[in-house]
Amino acid sequence: MTGPEMHPEVARAVRDELAAIGTKRSRLQRHQRRVRLLSISIAAVVVAGISTGAAIAANSFPGTTTVTPVGGVRSATHTGTGALELGPAPKGATRVIVTLRCLSAQGTISIKAVPQVASDPFEVATFYCTGGGRLDPQGRVHPWRMNDALLPAHGSTSITITADQGTEWTATGQYATSSMTPWATNAHGQTYGACNINGCPQLIGARATNGEDGFVFTKQFGTFEGTGYIPVYESDGTTVIGRFSIGIPEDEWK
Repeated sequence: MTGPEMHPEVARAVRDELAAIGTKRSRLQRHQRRVRLLSISIAAVVVAGISTGAAIAANSFPGTTTVTPVGGVRSATHTGTGALELGPAPKGATRVIVTLRCLSAQGTISIKAVPQVASDPFEVATFYCTGGGRLDPQGRVHPWRMNDALLPAHGSTSITITADQGTEWTATGQYATSSMTPWATNAHGQTYGACNINGCPQLIGARATNGEDGFVFTKQFGTFEGTGYIPVYESDGTTVIGRFSIGIPEDEWK
């Protein structure tokens, strides 16, 4: 598969935002207590599948990575940094599915993930336990799920979950295989679809504030500063169907 590779800073902006969703650190949390993430990774895409808050969408867009669990589910509970033992990796496994729950009301937890920039050895997904973890619109705490945790290092059968000292957590892990569809190209020669190991296309899927699913320009999303809106387009990159909120614009509070 060929196509433009997302600039590393844009890739990291996407990863950082997904990790921050559900916390005050999020740039894109548009009233996140009442908006559900359509997801860049709900059981289907390479980026960690954190499932609340406003965020870039993927679902069945071109470039989607389908993740299929293989092998058994293992679990671990630790305070601070600890290992999640998975056993030997099945043939064809490319990643690990991890479900993580904070047992503390504060602290951060980090897990190495499949890189979004091919030249990087890995990325780091960071989860914030403030308030007990990820909240749904009713204020209930739920675990995080990521579909792209990095495989154990060569010669190892476990992954390390890094946590602040005193931060208690419990997690399950399961090996998985993955397969990817190619990005699509519109009449203007612009690629569109979902971010994956090859980077991001020029237009990435997003859910507009009016509920319409479309695409935003990756470069505009990655370089936007402050709070406000960017246009959401159909796949042609020209027809505007809505707008995507970044930060928490003042009129969102009215």
